[in-house]
Amino acid sequence: MYEIVTVTKILSSEMLEVSCTSSACNGCKGEAFCNTKGKRFEAWNKTRLAVQAGQAVRIYLKPSRTIAGTLITLIFPLALFPVGYYLSQLAGFSEGGSFLVALASIGLGFLFVWSYFRTSQKRYLPIVEQILSEESQD
Repeated sequence: MYEIVTVTKILSSEMLEVSCTSSACNGCKGEAFCNTKGKRFEAWNKTRLAVQAGQAVRIYLKPSRTIAGTLITLIFPLALFPVGYYLSQLAGFSEGGSFLVALASIGLGFLFVWSYFRTSQKRYLPIVEQILSEESQD
């Protein structure tokens, strides 16, 4: 999925902070489900284009990576609930204790997901493909 965004800040030679312009939202198919409207997010300047703050750039976010990231974030921790419950039942915990262990396993799942995304951060970020404006916009 390609989007046109504005560079708001240069974080490093490879990392940029960008934001969607309100005009970009008007024709977007995912406008109703977008959680970045009016927010700033990071983009990976993989090819190290010479961008400046205020320039419009085109970014690409692979739809399969977006779906995979969402599934990993939601499904993995929830899948640990029955596992934690079953293992605590096998260990001889009471019903209430098993429920608390199962809840703790969800928390542990979120810690694993957080750790995974910290180590593979660039893989799920949108990639800057092209500079659209040569002049910085104010």
